[in-house]
Amino acid sequence: MGLMNYIYRFFGFEGDDVKVVKKKPTPRATYNLKVSQKLPDEIDGVRVYYPQTLSEAKEKAELLKKNTPFFVDFRGCSSNDKASALDYFQGVMDVLGAKMELVEKNLYIFLPKNMDVEKD
Repeated sequence: MGLMNYIYRFFGFEGDDVKVVKKKPTPRATYNLKVSQKLPDEIDGVRVYYPQTLSEAKEKAELLKKNTPFFVDFRGCSSNDKASALDYFQGVMDVLGAKMELVEKNLYIFLPKNMDVEKD
């Protein structure tokens, strides 16, 4: 008879059939961040991309080399992938003289050299 059985009997429980069972931790829930509404393919004639991984985001840097402006919406990326992609884009922009502007949360516009955003 163990110490726990003695304690259970002291408090009025029958000791031999009482077991302490540890619960297994439930796995963390993962959420699909895709929005049910249709996301736009273009904003004011500029293409919008929705990468979900770092490698997908890196592929879009080729557009800056071709002097093509584009939007990147990072809502489907993890925060680590987003930070890594923004670091990668920063390096590419430094080399090419391009620039990036935050349009709204998770939405960035990337502009080649000699292009600017006209604000209302």
